[in-house]
Formats: sequence, C-alpha cells, structure tokens
Amino acid sequence: MWMFFYDKSILRCHETKSCKYLYNKRVMDKEGNEVENIFRLSDDWGGLTEHGTIVPFGVGRIGRRVIPSLMKEFDIPFLIDNGGNAKEVYGLDVLDLKQAAACLREKHLKVVVTTVFYSYEKIKQDMEALGFIENKDFCIFERFAEEWNLRWRNKCVLSKVDTVITSRCTLKCKNCNMFISHIPAPHDIDINRLKTNFDLFFDCVDYVYEYTLLGGEPFIHKDIAGIISYLGRRYGDKIGRINLISNGTVIPNDEVFDLLKKYDVTVHVSDYTCSIDYKRNLEKLQERLVSEGIGHYVIPNNTWKDVIYPREGYKAENPKRHMLLCGHSTHSVADGKLYWCDPAFAAECFMGFESKEDDFLDLEANKRNYSKYEATLNIIKYLLGDVNERGYMSICERCAGVGSDNDLTVPAGEQMERKG
Repeated sequence: MWMFFYDKSILRCHETKSCKYLYNKRVMDKEGNEVENIFRLSDDWGGLTEHGTIVPFGVGRIGRRVIPSLMKEFDIPFLIDNGGNAKEVYGLDVLDLKQAAACLREKHLKVVVTTVFYSYEKIKQDMEALGFIENKDFCIFERFAEEWNLRWRNKCVLSKVDTVITSRCTLKCKNCNMFISHIPAPHDIDINRLKTNFDLFFDCVDYVYEYTLLGGEPFIHKDIAGIISYLGRRYGDKIGRINLISNGTVIPNDEVFDLLKKYDVTVHVSDYTCSIDYKRNLEKLQERLVSEGIGHYVIPNNTWKDVIYPREGYKAENPKRHMLLCGHSTHSVADGKLYWCDPAFAAECFMGFESKEDDFLDLEANKRNYSKYEATLNIIKYLLGDVNERGYMSICERCAGVGSDNDLTVPAGEQMERKG
C-alpha cells in the first residue's frame, strides 16, 4: 500500500461552533515531495458544519438506505430524482433536476448524489449542462462521506463496506461475481475470526453509513445469530444501517428474525426466479419479513454484467482507467484487510489469485505506523481510488468489471450443473 505523509508546518486548523477540523492543503510523499492532493471539495463545503443544509440526489436503493442517516445530521429541504416514480420519500418532496435547479442556485445548496458510480456519470453530465460544477456544487456520496468528514470533522467516516461471512451457498450461479460456484471447498468463516475483523475495522473507523453481510448465502452460516448479535450490539452506534444480502432460498429461524428486527437489519433479497424456479420460497421469506416488520427489498435480477474472470479471455488495455470506470462502490474488509472491491477479495481468498501486497490496505499496520489523521488519509485515499502507485488493483487486468466500458451481459442466476 502506498502511504503518504503530511507536513505539519502547513497543516491548518480551523474551529467552528460545532467542531474542530483539519484540512491538509498539501500532501507529501515519504521523500518529502508534494504529490497530488486527494481532496477535491471546494472550501465552502466547510460551511455545512454551521448551517448543515444538503440536497440528496437519488432515491433508489442507495438513497433510501443512507438518507435517513443524513437526515439526522443535516437539514434536507427536499430530494432530487429524475426517475419520476416517487413524489415523496421520508416525508420530503422529490423534485426532478429541472424543478430543483433554480432553488439550488438561489440558495447555493450543495447536492450529494446518492447513487452508484455508473448512474453518477449521467447525473454529472446533466448537472454540468445546467452550469453546476462538480465538487463545488455537487459530488458523489462516497466523496462527501469520506472527504468531508475528515476535513471538517476530523473523523474517519466511510460510505459502505462489506464482509463475506461464508462461501457456502444454496445456489451454484455460473457467473457469480464472488466466484462462489468455482470454490472447491466452500466453508463458513469462523465467528471468532469475524469478530476480530469487526474489532480491527471499528478500531480504525469512527462511523460507516452501511455495513453489509454477504456470502454465499449468509442465512446458512451456522453462527448467523451470533454474528448479527455481535455486530449490532458492539458497533450498532457506529453503523448507519446493517444490511444482509440473501438469495431468498432460506427462511431463517425465529431467533434470527428477532435479531434482524432488534438491530434494524435491512435484508436485500436477490430475485433470480428468471433462471431458477423458487418463487414460492422467496414469497414465503418476503411474507415473514413483512409480518415481522423487518425492512427489506426484493431486487429483480434478470441480467448481470459478465466479469469474465475466472475464465480466460479478458485483458484490460488501460487497467487504471478501467478500474475508475468500474467505480465499484462496495468495498470489502476481511481479516483486517481493506479491499477496494468485493471481487478483489473473492479472487484472492477464494480463487487463489495472486494479489500484490499493495492491492489491499492492512488496517492494523496502518494504525500502528501512522497517526490517526495520517492513517485516515491512507484509508480515504485508497477507497477513493488511489489504491497504489500503479493506480489499479491487480485483478483489474483480468476482471471485466461492472462499469460503462463493459457491455457484456449474462442471465442472472444461471446455474451450473452440480457434480454427483
């Protein structure tokens, strides 16, 4: 991992009514040479610590998951979404961009785009066409969560991380981008190993808007109740929302339902009935989630991006650009290592892909060797895409990714033949 340092002589401290914060205008490498500043937001974003008004753009799945947390921290006068399907969300009016533009200009409101990177590219074009400037008038949520909180609150705040708790699954999807169907000996991650991972992560991170448990199929982990209980009990106050991703084939026991409700876990149910006949079981799970009052989404999946790996046949011509276009917003943490994306973790840990040492960030070493501020800078630099001196993950050379430069699709949930 490429670490960098700050020059204390040029570190400016600011104080507002609500907090003290640090803003490093220059970033130095270990030889003392100035390197590109990772910060992009204009200085006037710091005013949010005083009046705290933002406008989220996007009321899809990401928006609906993070907006409740943002409402606790900021004044939100309305929401923006160009989908046209929702008129009101969480008691707030939903306007399209053209309706909102005049108000944004008149009141100099900052827009935080709560979508995946793929959608953000189009929103950016629309905003710029109306004269708005990226990182001055608007930015993507991940940059806001991570950069803004470090610069103006001196906190390590992340947008979203995932932890794989099992490689066992009830399905054998041919094109799973976690490569589960190719694992020779699927297994549960030991609960004590997971607890240590949670402890290391939250020893370094002050808050994360979303923490997601996934697999495989998480509901078949033999200690799923203990995992949910530990994460919710120990770290619930440092997590905006705990998520769990299921394929909808398993209905957990009463204890698990009680814990999902107790710790307000949102269950994301991937619907692969376009390829597999299990509609009745999926409906039973949904009915139980509704009856228990547990937040959930049923997400129809008809096609996936074909990432090609672990098959041969893909070689990125420009891996750095390819990684940034992929814009993977789901980072992974396992055994105290932070991976830029879930497939990078899965390729190394499940498929034996030979990652380079600078492909991941060792959180324990990062904390041990650097001050809190420096360590947080290293984490944020990594998650915002400046992962190492090469500028890309090794797996990017062989994984086609999910970005706009990959137009290959495959049927979602298509099954491999099971041996024996």
